[in-house]
Amino acid sequence: MRPSRAILLLHATVVVFGFTGVLGKLIVLPAVPLVFWRTLIGALGLHIWMLIRRRGRGIPSDLTLPVAGTGVLVALHWVTFFAAIKASTVSLALAVMATAPFFVALIEPVIRCRKLDPSELLLGLVALFGLWWMYRVDVSYGWGMVLALISSFCAALFGTLNSVWSQRAASLSVSRLELAVASLVLGIVLLATGEWSSSWPGPSDWGWLLLLGLIATSMAFAITVEVMRVLSPFTVAMAINLEPVYAILLALVVFGQEEVMPSGFYGGACVLILSVFLDVFLKRRRARAAVEEVTP
Repeated sequence: MRPSRAILLLHATVVVFGFTGVLGKLIVLPAVPLVFWRTLIGALGLHIWMLIRRRGRGIPSDLTLPVAGTGVLVALHWVTFFAAIKASTVSLALAVMATAPFFVALIEPVIRCRKLDPSELLLGLVALFGLWWMYRVDVSYGWGMVLALISSFCAALFGTLNSVWSQRAASLSVSRLELAVASLVLGIVLLATGEWSSSWPGPSDWGWLLLLGLIATSMAFAITVEVMRVLSPFTVAMAINLEPVYAILLALVVFGQEEVMPSGFYGGACVLILSVFLDVFLKRRRARAAVEEVTP
């Protein structure tokens, strides 16, 4: 896949991700059963797609357990994400997710055994500044922010790990196993806590869950893993910073005044967008410099 196509696919996926927050608010189920059904539908959707396209390549045996462990992280990320939405607002939960690049800048050097990249760390700090600016005027949703911060860390960790797994296994196979494990773990949690009987969706939820599971999970999750073959985890995380912008616009359309935030929120959002374009600019300049060094 060419980098230009990977970036285009990535940003199309970010638009879809922006809609997941709205769907999470529309679905009345609590966070754990919501994510259980999302991951179950997503895993089944991917499995059927792979059978139709005959892309059922397996995962190397030594990679199966690490990928399965990443599925647990996926479950924790989504549960805390939807819990944050239900405890606060779509806009707030998604904006806090913009801290992911900062976490990636700290996590990736450890996993890949490389030095810290000062520019990535700086842009991560810019994202944190934007986050502070967005919420210094309103901290009434403190618990929602904490949950979203945990979700952001999990997203940074499993995203970085997926960039490693995708170098050795097919992205669809990785996504299917992670979603299946996430669904299995959450199903066990529901059974152990006695909440299984009350976790069945109502008639109004099924349509939203199918849309969430098939489009915003199966398709979007697989594409994200695929583009990580070409793009760095930090670049992916920075692009996903645009998700709050799309989510804010969608949430305003769907929920109206409930999602209107203080003016400082929108100033911080501008800082986050700027950090995305700065990342793209720096990456392109580095690539151009590398080509010029090689070219005689």
